[in-house]
Amino acid sequence: MGEIPACGDDARPLTADVAVCLLRERISGSLLETWLTGSSGRRLAVVSNTEHAMVMLLDGEDDRRRGRPRRARRRPRGEGRRGATCS
Repeated sequence: MGEIPACGDDARPLTADVAVCLLRERISGSLLETWLTGSSGRRLAVVSNTEHAMVMLLDGEDDRRRGRPRRARRRPRGEGRRGATCS
């Protein structure tokens, strides 16, 4: 079984579809930074300006203090994919 994310202080696990809907709702409400915490303690940061997003995966709360490299993913031309519909 894979890692199960939760958002912020809310410990309820999120499915991929629910996480996408949560991100869309937060961005449309001008909440442009979202942190998801996986069941293993890894953290996923999504920061948006409503047009583009930066995503960072950290191994844990103290990831930066241990000098570990951050992992980030971006599309070179800023092309996005539209997909899941939130109900």
